[in-house]
Amino acid sequence: MAKFRCLECKKEFESDSKTDRKCPECRSRCLELVSGEIPRGKSWSSKSYSAR
Repeated sequence: MAKFRCLECKKEFESDSKTDRKCPECRSRCLELVSGEIPRGKSWSSKSYSAR
Protein backbone atom coordinates (compact mmCIF):
# COMPACT_ATOMS: atom_id res chain seq x y z
CA MET A 1 0.00 0.00 0.00
CA ALA A 2 1.38 3.41 -0.96
CA LYS A 3 0.17 6.93 -0.26
CA PHE A 4 0.13 9.41 -3.15
CA ARG A 5 -0.55 13.13 -3.54
CA CYS A 6 -2.01 14.52 -6.75
CA LEU A 7 0.15 17.34 -8.13
CA GLU A 8 -2.84 19.05 -9.73
CA CYS A 9 -5.59 19.07 -7.07
CA LYS A 10 -3.35 18.26 -4.02
CA LYS A 11 -5.62 15.42 -2.81
CA GLU A 12 -3.88 12.63 -0.86
CA PHE A 13 -5.03 9.03 -1.27
CA GLU A 14 -3.82 5.46 -0.79
CA SER A 15 -3.58 2.94 -3.59
CA ASP A 16 -2.25 -0.59 -3.98
CA SER A 17 -3.15 -0.88 -7.64
CA LYS A 18 -0.25 -1.70 -9.95
CA THR A 19 -1.86 -0.53 -13.16
CA ASP A 20 -4.42 2.22 -12.63
CA ARG A 21 -2.64 4.95 -10.69
CA LYS A 22 -4.89 7.96 -11.12
CA CYS A 23 -6.23 10.57 -8.73
CA PRO A 24 -9.77 9.58 -7.67
CA GLU A 25 -10.78 13.27 -7.64
CA CYS A 26 -9.52 14.71 -10.93
CA ARG A 27 -8.27 11.49 -12.68
CA SER A 28 -4.82 13.00 -13.23
CA ARG A 29 -1.76 10.74 -13.55
CA CYS A 30 0.61 13.39 -12.15
CA LEU A 31 1.23 11.92 -8.70
CA GLU A 32 3.83 12.28 -5.97
CA LEU A 33 4.72 9.33 -3.72
CA VAL A 34 4.20 10.50 -0.11
CA SER A 35 4.89 7.28 1.78
CA GLY A 36 5.11 3.55 1.22
CA GLU A 37 6.49 1.61 -1.67
CA ILE A 38 5.38 1.43 -5.28
CA PRO A 39 4.32 -2.15 -6.07
CA ARG A 40 6.29 -3.59 -8.97
CA GLY A 41 5.71 -6.57 -11.22
CA LYS A 42 8.17 -9.24 -12.26
CA SER A 43 11.57 -8.29 -13.57
CA TRP A 44 12.10 -8.40 -17.32
CA SER A 45 14.51 -11.28 -16.99
CA SER A 46 12.10 -13.59 -15.14
CA LYS A 47 10.43 -16.30 -17.17
CA SER A 48 6.70 -16.82 -16.90
CA TYR A 49 6.57 -19.96 -19.04
CA SER A 50 7.89 -23.47 -18.87
CA ALA A 51 9.90 -24.99 -21.67
CA ARG A 52 9.28 -28.61 -22.60
